Amino acid sequence: MTTRKPDAVPESPPGTASGVAPLRVSLPVGKTVSINTVPDDAPPPEILCEIFKKELLDHGPAIYVADTAGNIFWANLAFRRLTAAAAADLGKPVLPTDKIAAEVLLLESMVFREDTVRVGQTLQHLRSRHVPLHDKAGNIAAIAGIVQAVPEDSQYQETLARTRERLDDVMRLVSDWVWETDTELTITSVSHRVMEVLGFHPRELIGRNLLSLSSSGQNHSAIKQRFAQHSPFRNLPFEALARTGESKLFLLNAVPVFSSRTGALIGFRGTASDITELKRRELGLRAAKDMAEMASRAKTEFLANMSHELRTPLNAIIGFSEIMKMELLGPVGNPQYHDYVSDIHHSARHLLEVINDILDVSKIEAGKASLIEQEVNVRHLFDSVLRLIRERAGRAEVELSSQVPPDLPRVLADDRKLKQILINLLSNAVKFTPSGGRVELSARIDEAGDLLLEVADTGIGIGPDDIERVMEPFGQVDSRLNRRYDGTGLGLPLSQGLARLHGGELHLESELGAGTRATVRLPGRRLIRP
Repeated sequence: MTTRKPDAVPESPPGTASGVAPLRVSLPVGKTVSINTVPDDAPPPEILCEIFKKELLDHGPAIYVADTAGNIFWANLAFRRLTAAAAADLGKPVLPTDKIAAEVLLLESMVFREDTVRVGQTLQHLRSRHVPLHDKAGNIAAIAGIVQAVPEDSQYQETLARTRERLDDVMRLVSDWVWETDTELTITSVSHRVMEVLGFHPRELIGRNLLSLSSSGQNHSAIKQRFAQHSPFRNLPFEALARTGESKLFLLNAVPVFSSRTGALIGFRGTASDITELKRRELGLRAAKDMAEMASRAKTEFLANMSHELRTPLNAIIGFSEIMKMELLGPVGNPQYHDYVSDIHHSARHLLEVINDILDVSKIEAGKASLIEQEVNVRHLFDSVLRLIRERAGRAEVELSSQVPPDLPRVLADDRKLKQILINLLSNAVKFTPSGGRVELSARIDEAGDLLLEVADTGIGIGPDDIERVMEPFGQVDSRLNRRYDGTGLGLPLSQGLARLHGGELHLESELGAGTRATVRLPGRRLIRP
């Protein structure tokens, strides 16, 4: 199968202007057929002849007509110019019309193609459409095609320019420096940001190995292994030496780059984030935290030691004052001395309670407090606590009551520490409840199955902004009643710490002038069910 040379494409013969009778085609075998390319209601043939005579088809895209072997026997001016220009460089037809004809005959339908040919010094992209032409019998007698040159897309070029401009702006504005390397990690491109972080001009780094910037060769093998995996990674620590000799810490991010044509690895690109200052701040904060923890431990140890040192003479004062108060060795003599001895005894016992609270809080803060767990009957616990508080409540003219469900199960806990929690809460409730008020101690199991021990009073209450303060060691809130009794503000923090030792929590609900409800929540797993 052969194709005529483009220069052999016949010119339009005289009288037809376009070089072909519009509806008659002479085939190579010498047979002439009529080509019916239009529907029955199309314009008459003489009108179509006028279109050819007016050369209207010469002023549009390139058009050709060929026989079923692909031999072109008519082409308009645009097609002849295209083939003439291409022939000078290619020495062959601009399109393989023989193959196109074979494909049209095989498919018996329209065929689309895209081709790239060199015309002069430029590559020309061609987009073409080829259709079969049928005779009156319905057989394919010829093919026709229209070819359009696809010009350079100016909008695409403008979009590409904007994208490049945007990329340049991003590389200038981001705090990271951006780099590219080949497969051997030799730097092929680096952003100007590297001048600010390392002091090197980008041109000084082109051709250097990325790992040559590292201040330590110890982690070279680990970094190489990570690159050798040919997969993206983030936040890989990387130490580099600046021009000044200062070591700087970076987090390296990278992705491998593969050829879109062969799929082979062609290099890497990524960024490096300078975290030197951030690391210094982190180390500073860590040092400050360590110092604060050391100071806290020193304070806790000091309080514990001082508590032990103070309790020894206090026990002697309490013991001797108790002997004198009871006159075990004979009468004191002056009755006024008896009052002094009572004051000494009371003050010493109060001071001992304060010191014990300080010691307990110190143990909890130091993490040295432990539980001696046993089965605790909540009803018996309440009775024991109320006996200790009832005298104080009576002096304050405050009514005490308790409420325990008859079927409440026992709880696995430290009996002494639970008693200490409830004594602290009841003491506070009595202290801050005016005469004629009420304090109620109750227990119940909530919907979640946890045990709730509650102390509710009708006292002066606590403002919502002060609840957090009273839960801190030595935290107190000024009011008209809070100085009726001495106190250090350790009762609530100590109770909270003891509740947390049991895996529970202490929660306060209060409103000024409406009283306070303190709830100790112990987890349901501590309940001993039959």
